[in-house]
Amino acid sequence: MAVFEEPIAVGKIRKIIRDIFFDNVKLSYGCTEPVAVGLSVAIAKDYLKGELNRIEILMDRNTYKNGLEVGIPGTHLHGFEIAAALAYLIGKSEFGLEVFKNVTGEIVSKAYEMKDKVSVKYENEIRLHIKTKVVGDNEVLVEITDSHDNVSRIVVDGNEILNTQSSVNFKKEGAKAVTLNEIFDYVQKPDEDVLELVRKATEYNIEISEIGLNTDGNFGRVLDGIPRYVAAGVDQRMSGALLPVMTVAGSGNQGISCIVPVSKVADDLGVSQEKKEKAVLLSILVTIYVKAYTGTLTPICGAGSIASAGASAGIVFLNDGSYEQIKNAINNVLATLFGMTCDGAKRSCSLKASIGTQMALNSAKLALNGTNIPCGNGFAARDVEETIRRLEVLTNSLGNFDEDVINFIGHC
Repeated sequence: MAVFEEPIAVGKIRKIIRDIFFDNVKLSYGCTEPVAVGLSVAIAKDYLKGELNRIEILMDRNTYKNGLEVGIPGTHLHGFEIAAALAYLIGKSEFGLEVFKNVTGEIVSKAYEMKDKVSVKYENEIRLHIKTKVVGDNEVLVEITDSHDNVSRIVVDGNEILNTQSSVNFKKEGAKAVTLNEIFDYVQKPDEDVLELVRKATEYNIEISEIGLNTDGNFGRVLDGIPRYVAAGVDQRMSGALLPVMTVAGSGNQGISCIVPVSKVADDLGVSQEKKEKAVLLSILVTIYVKAYTGTLTPICGAGSIASAGASAGIVFLNDGSYEQIKNAINNVLATLFGMTCDGAKRSCSLKASIGTQMALNSAKLALNGTNIPCGNGFAARDVEETIRRLEVLTNSLGNFDEDVINFIGHC
């Protein structure tokens, strides 16, 4: 009986890992907070009758914080008002997180003219929650919760036509159900369609980084080494480039930060394509795993401190490190950079991401040489799994940060 049960258990774990991968790796144009607002408007438009009268948007404070100063794709503008107007004009619900992919200069001008029809407010809620009301001859309410494309409720003229409880919190609990060792085992023999998405993710995120390095004024142009590629990609994205980026755990910056450095190290080492893909996959899965504990939107910089932990794991893998060395690399990053805060999405995120990349490289080197931050140094635990669980507690303790930092964003 025991021999029969083990393959079932392994198969179940593999399915969980596969599911959380596809739930958390998605293509997007632009910062995912304005994108989520745009998606809610595009969905509401499907049910609207008559001419648009107004759009009212109420969101959680973290979404609001992240969208205040970030560039909107295809424009030189920022703000939720212009994002909502663009989505109303050219957004389609079936585009999902690619809702801004058809932005043109002509549409931007029209959106700017109608942005006064949009009102934006935030409430002191921690989880990702967007409530968009679109009013014409009728009234449509669309709610997005927990994940940027998780439409949880649609109400038309008071009639509820969708109300689902299948929130991403379920999926986060699924991610917590696995262990790092099980993730490492999966990476040794991943599914082919998972690797296919890894290849696409690498292609998209390397492309925006290389375009950034060829763009005047991009922060990455003045940096050195592998961190320059990460900074270039993030800066290009935050500046509003109309380019696709593969997001990881709800963030394109995290996608760039956990994919690009591993890909570049793989190229420098001259490893096989198979090994490169597995290393990138490991980086992605570790990033998703840690984010399951900290949450999608937090006071902590995901690109600088979380995705870099994933990158360090991938880099150790490329250097034939053991499971223990991979864990130590993750631990080294988290115990060092977790205090890097998120003060909203904007161009300087690229510099935070570049610092995280340098730390990923250093942590991998330390781990490969037998060094792990000792238990009891700060919040570092004996086992990295416990360190990660402690991150959840520490993240929740920073509740006032987001509320306070909103008062400073955009004010010199």
